[in-house]
Amino acid sequence: MNITQEEIKKIDSENMWGLISGFPDHWKQVMELTNGVELTIEPGRIKNICFAGMGGSAIGADLIRAYSLKSCPHPVQVVRHYDIPDYINENTLFIACSFSGNTEETLSALSSAMQKGAQIIGVTSGGELKKRAITNGFDYIQIPGGMPPRAALAYSFVPLFRIFQSLGYLDEGDEALDETYTLLKDGVTNFQDLTGNDTLAMAEEINGSLPIIYSDSQMMEPVNLRWRGQIEENSKMLAYGNLIPEMNHNEIVGWEHTAHLTGRLTVIMLKDKDDNPRVTRRMEIVKELVMDQALSVIEVSTIGSCRLARLFSLVQFADWISMYLAVMNGIDPTPIAKIDILKSKLAEV
Repeated sequence: MNITQEEIKKIDSENMWGLISGFPDHWKQVMELTNGVELTIEPGRIKNICFAGMGGSAIGADLIRAYSLKSCPHPVQVVRHYDIPDYINENTLFIACSFSGNTEETLSALSSAMQKGAQIIGVTSGGELKKRAITNGFDYIQIPGGMPPRAALAYSFVPLFRIFQSLGYLDEGDEALDETYTLLKDGVTNFQDLTGNDTLAMAEEINGSLPIIYSDSQMMEPVNLRWRGQIEENSKMLAYGNLIPEMNHNEIVGWEHTAHLTGRLTVIMLKDKDDNPRVTRRMEIVKELVMDQALSVIEVSTIGSCRLARLFSLVQFADWISMYLAVMNGIDPTPIAKIDILKSKLAEV
């Protein structure tokens, strides 16, 4: 399929193309903005960490949780709800993530965490979250606003990297941030090429099907979620996903009765060199078991030397696939009409 910049401009009324292209610029800007961030929390009190956030504001928390799985000494949870777990107390580091600062679920969770005496950090562009931070005197990191949260992942993630870095919870440092910036910058150059690139080719392959995304359940879990979210919000397509090894104990049997879906399912397997070897073998077997029922089975592997760069290599890949899927179907990627309708109806209650 031939796509031109003129077609993209006609469809993309709010410049999602520019926002996705700006990912490395956002990354570099927020690296500088958060360099040497100072916190007033007491590290010695921390025994567990809880993030609160929704949608695009929460994906950064999911990524730092998975990224720090083998380096952070404390349990980490991401809450996407109004309510918080009962274990939260004065020994909890509670990090409220809301790009707008006005996410009602996050603000509700924040109120409960404050009542329980947790140490609080806010990450936001402003709004009510910033007001509460100033009024109640807890730490916050202000990030630039003015874009959809899903297009602001650099701004949502890097501050969390800096927080964990300052607490000594990471085994990679500034060099990982630098490598990731370079990888993202190179990626933009490659993926903008309308004469042909890997993301455009994959978008053409999965277009018109239901993407089913499988990955290891550890570092790749939030990347799996990001792929689904970007395809759903930008491309306005349903996308489904599951994790290995868990799906081997239930979902794999569901592939026995898919005749009515012949030609409609595309399997995408996200892979990283640090996947558990048994999971890697399981992926190979899953591929063998589903390839006759799926339209195609596509394997996508991370690139980069450090773990952070590898993580974001597939995050960026999904951004561009979702953009190309939108353009192929004449869909403006930015508006999220059903979410707006849902919010307006909730406001009536």
